[in-house]
Amino acid sequence: WTSDRPDANAPQGVYASRTLEASEIEIGYRFYQSNWQGVYFGTDSLGLASTLQLYNDAPLQRADIRHQVRVGWGLSENLTLMARGEFAIIERETIANNGILRTTSQALGDVELDALYNVYTGGAYRLHVMGGAILPTGKNRTYADTTRARTGVTVTLPYDMRPGGGTFGGVLGMTGSVQNEVASVGAQFRLRGNFGTNGAGYRLGNQYEANGWAAYKVTNHVSVSGGIRWEDWSHIEGADPTLNPGGDPHNMGTLMAGQRASMPLGVNFRLPSGSKLGGHLLTIESVYALHHDYESPQMGMDWGLNFGWTMAF
Repeated sequence: WTSDRPDANAPQGVYASRTLEASEIEIGYRFYQSNWQGVYFGTDSLGLASTLQLYNDAPLQRADIRHQVRVGWGLSENLTLMARGEFAIIERETIANNGILRTTSQALGDVELDALYNVYTGGAYRLHVMGGAILPTGKNRTYADTTRARTGVTVTLPYDMRPGGGTFGGVLGMTGSVQNEVASVGAQFRLRGNFGTNGAGYRLGNQYEANGWAAYKVTNHVSVSGGIRWEDWSHIEGADPTLNPGGDPHNMGTLMAGQRASMPLGVNFRLPSGSKLGGHLLTIESVYALHHDYESPQMGMDWGLNFGWTMAF
């Protein structure tokens, strides 16, 4: 197993997929955009008319844009420290009062600090575990600047328009991969748990994520990949008292549990070691939703497009 190949890095949406070499430092930037369309309940799409029978407002579409910075340091052969933080821009269109309401939330998200430790590194195989902490730097309550707010009443945005959880959290995970001469295969499992209650009176539910991927080395500098991403999240504990549960599907946090499966397809470009940009990695990933199963009406992910740059030295 070697990291000096384009397929040694998992698809962009997989975080902390490998440990670093001793004394290796890695910095990177990620751009994520996920696009959401319509409302789903269970495994089926919920029509606009049905949504408006249940709620005062009906979300139409949403775009989540996240600018993420990552830093990693290989403290030893087996131990790597990593951190990531992000700035989020969330834009949404909603049918409200028989018109289209456009809202935007821009704020920092939470910061994640992690330690990765190699459990096994032999031949073509690698396996590491990870543990980390979530620092509540993101906003757990955001407000609208819309026609409703001009009446002098501050409008609180739904839970899906908030980039932070407002509580400390913990992360546990495990990642394994194997290589042969032309390809790599890997899998990762992650759990995020949240502790306490934030200043808005609630706590986000636990979140689970599983990734499986396969990457083919087209050349020494280019690889293509595909995989499956599964996400599961529990309902929100407590409630923000400023939200009307019947006003919007994403105001009823105590029912907002569910799961989703998606398919990421990616390309990695690893620039030649002898060039001026040697050690740089460029990544592109598109993500397509395959399956939704929501315990209450929630917006359905449609597709996403992500870009990344990483430099190791």
